[in-house]
Amino acid sequence: MSISRRTALKQFLVLAGGAALIPACMQADGGAASINLKHLTINASDEQLLADMAETFLPATDTPGGKDLYLHHFALTMLDDCHSPEEHKAFEKGLDAFKDFTKKNGGAFSTLTAQQRTALLEQLESRKDEDELQHFYKKTKNLMIHGYLTSKHYLTKVRVYELVPGRYRGCVPVGEGKKAA
Repeated sequence: MSISRRTALKQFLVLAGGAALIPACMQADGGAASINLKHLTINASDEQLLADMAETFLPATDTPGGKDLYLHHFALTMLDDCHSPEEHKAFEKGLDAFKDFTKKNGGAFSTLTAQQRTALLEQLESRKDEDELQHFYKKTKNLMIHGYLTSKHYLTKVRVYELVPGRYRGCVPVGEGKKAA
């Protein structure tokens, strides 16, 4: 029984393709994050959780939402590049505390409905104690709102930004100035 060269080559390519896909299928916790971070250790499920938080803070309506504007990427990049190692550790501990908090209050954040997510974040907003969970929540919310307010969408569609001193309007008549009293 002889195998033709063509059949052997097909079988080899199928095996090589399968071997290339095995590591991607075997990764725990959804694999690595889609964003390259130097100091933070975030996996794909953590990134998805932050994307869902961004969408809860700024839901998509007729304008893009938090996920569409990649506010979670902005927050992660700002944390990774502009904060101290202590802040990185505090953020990661807070993220773990947030996951535990959501499991105790209804399940994983990504599985909750939009109303349940909003209620959960409002519950966090009303808490008075300052712990790692509260620190994580406030830091994440502030970074995502900052990301929205500095996004291209916001500065070109919502609040059109013009560089100082503004436009030159040569055809506008200049009136008399106010006289000093």
